[in-house]
Amino acid sequence: MYFLGKADQFPYLAATVKANRLIALQVSGPAPAPGYSFNYINLGDSTEKLMAQFGGPFHVGPSGLEKTQLWAYHSWPFSFEVQADRVTSIRISDPTNQ
Repeated sequence: MYFLGKADQFPYLAATVKANRLIALQVSGPAPAPGYSFNYINLGDSTEKLMAQFGGPFHVGPSGLEKTQLWAYHSWPFSFEVQADRVTSIRISDPTNQ
């Protein structure tokens, strides 16, 4: 985990490594992380902007965080966490390790 601002505070970047190979990157936080957007979507963006860019999610479910939904776009290797109609997390993963 790498904090993109002050230590121990949002936003942060998490990297998942398996067998010495990077298999996922996730940036999380309630406010934008300059330089860490994905296809014009950044933390803090509205779900309206997210849907304008990618369309509706293929699946919506709980994320494991309170009052937060996981928007998945299977078979594409990315997903977003959404809370109060705002993007709070962007995850990109290697589809061969799903």
